[in-house]
Parts: sequence; C-alpha cells; structure tokens
Amino acid sequence: MKRTFTILAIAALSATATSQVITQNSVPNTVTSGASVACGNQAEGYTSDNYYSRAFTLADYAINYDYKITNVAIGVESVNGGDFDVTLNLYSLVGTYPGGTKTLLNTAPIPVVMGDDDLKMVSTLDGLTQVIPAGSKFVVEVFHDGSETGTTFYMGANPAAQTKPSYLKSIACGIANPVATGTGALAGFADAKWVMTVTGVNNLGVTEIINSKDLQVFPNPVKDVLNFKMANNLQVESVELYDMTGRKVNTVNAKSIKDVNVSNFRKGTYILKVKANDGNVYVQKILKD
Repeated sequence: MKRTFTILAIAALSATATSQVITQNSVPNTVTSGASVACGNQAEGYTSDNYYSRAFTLADYAINYDYKITNVAIGVESVNGGDFDVTLNLYSLVGTYPGGTKTLLNTAPIPVVMGDDDLKMVSTLDGLTQVIPAGSKFVVEVFHDGSETGTTFYMGANPAAQTKPSYLKSIACGIANPVATGTGALAGFADAKWVMTVTGVNNLGVTEIINSKDLQVFPNPVKDVLNFKMANNLQVESVELYDMTGRKVNTVNAKSIKDVNVSNFRKGTYILKVKANDGNVYVQKILKD
C-alpha cells in the first residue's frame, strides 16, 4: 500500500504459582479506551511501523539473581483490519534507555484478534523463555506495521502512575529513536503509559508479587516507622528490606508484625518484601526521607 501521509493518531475505537511478576504500572492489567497513540495513516486506515517499549532494571525489584522470563503480557486497546500477530522483542541493555546498547535476546509472536482482544491483555503464553542475568537491565518492545496489510494496532495503555517511562519509536512519523510518551514529539500523549507485565521464575522458586493491592504500605515516603497491612485476611509471617544494590538490610521473622522502624536507615530507595501465610512474597518500593 502506498503511503501518502503519516500522522500520530489517537485510537478512535473505543501468574503462575511459582513465578515472580514485575510491572511498571501502578494499575497493571487494565487498559483504558482512548489512552493509546500510534503513528498511522487515518485516510488509508492503517497504523504504520510502531515500536512500543519499556526498559526494566532487575535491581528495581530487589532481584539479585538470574531471572528467567517465562511470559510477557501486554495490553491491547484496539485491533482492526483482521487477525494478525504483533512481535515482541526482548533485548539486553547496557547503559541508560533510550540510549545505551541493546542486544536482541529473543523474539516471540503475540496473536491479536479483531473484536475479541480490544481493551484486554494478551501474552506470549509458553512461546517465550529467556534468562536475564543478575544485575542486568532489559527492554521489552512490541512491534507492528500495518502499512502493507491495511491493519491497525493500538497498544494498551492507561493514565495511572508508572515507575518508569513508556516509549514509542516510528520511522514513518520521523521518530527515529524511542521518545518517552508525554515528552517531545509525544508531548500531547501523557496518558499513553503502556500496560506490560513480565512473569519469570527466580532461583529460589518463590512467588513474588509486585505492587499488589493486598499489601498496603504507609506512610511512603517514610521517616521513622513504616506501617503495613495485608488485605483479604492475609497474615504477615516475615519482613525483609533490601537496598537498591540487592543487599538485605533488615529482617524480622515475627508473625502478625504490622510495622518496622527505619529511622536509622539512610535516605534513599528500598525494597520491602513481606511474606504472607499464603506462601507468596509481596513486594513494594519504599522511599526513606
């Protein structure tokens, strides 16, 4: 199909038991209609080459061991023109994204179905396995180009808070390098925060759940005493705190504990891990004032 004009277009249409799940979305697995953006040709009815990406750092989740990715789930806002696959690319990263050096580690197709997958999550299922070495960074990228097939794909997004930026690249729209949504050429698209969830297995075989609503932490930031409460009748069995190098700085093995004193901690970011009586470990990032 001959491309006559390209623009940035807003979409017009409306874990497993032995895994560790990580995400940068404060509201994961939820797709909001109208939050996405893609380069496309509205007159001819397709979205062009779009590379949607996020960069992850294992240390942000106190993962100080090899992390074996077994599944990546992404949000879908809308699919039109037929059923097709989008491509998920997984890269190692040295440096700071969107700069640094990327090396392709793996790739997997993700089937999307017109009408059925709108405002839903889809994933690689068992089509992706990749070990990320301890201390590493990696990039998850989703690619689709509908210019030859007359198809459109809008990555799922929502406007809720995120811990790291979402990025878009599109040669057709003159964005040769990834740009964070809400900045630069994408300044008008601050709500386009890609919904991505990465599932993997750690060396200990322990289930770790990131940013679950079942763990309530307050105040955060904290100066002296950090309080936490479990929902759904869960009970605390032990508490661990890690610094951002992955070093354990505090351990409390006491059932039904409700707080921990951090007044003597240095200012900075820490990872709280609370083991509950369901066998899972609930993880939250803490800021010490």
